[in-house]
Amino acid sequence: MSASTRQPGAARSAFLIAVLALTLSAVAAAVRERVGDDLSGAWWIGHYPVARNGEEATIAFAARFSLASAAPKATLRLKASGRYEAFFDGAPVGAGPASGAVVEWPLRHPIAAGEHEILVRVSHPEGSAALRLALVCAGARKPDVVTGPGWRVDDDVNRMKKGFGGLRYPATLWARPPLSVFSASSASSATRS
Repeated sequence: MSASTRQPGAARSAFLIAVLALTLSAVAAAVRERVGDDLSGAWWIGHYPVARNGEEATIAFAARFSLASAAPKATLRLKASGRYEAFFDGAPVGAGPASGAVVEWPLRHPIAAGEHEILVRVSHPEGSAALRLALVCAGARKPDVVTGPGWRVDDDVNRMKKGFGGLRYPATLWARPPLSVFSASSASSATRS
């Protein structure tokens, strides 16, 4: 059959089938990623006003939360876009460089029922400090605390010392850390002379 005698509906059908196939493959990839996610439910959080400047920065991320019952064991799982220090109720939990893998820090002591605070300082050479975290208590089916709405951030060192109550800004929620070549920090550093 020549191009002039081909039916117009056949081209449209082929196009729709191709679009459907691409859509289904994207959905399958997203499902595979979520099923294997060690930080399910946790958002990447950051501080956009600092990230957009593309300059070296240390950002404090903090959350207050309450546990209804004591937890004999708990683990802090996190990914950070830069060098980090993690604290639980003011006590150091762990520190390390940026890593593509989830890092786990078991808490050294049981956690009592009641109010608690997590604070993580992340340093990044271009200001794109970002964090994704989950606190998982022993026996829990899902994390007890995850990064997301309700977290606070600040880039003022003196305010960081005060913990959650000293941090001024709500965290910016990101679908991914701003580390690509199209991120604010990369664009800013590319235009610096």
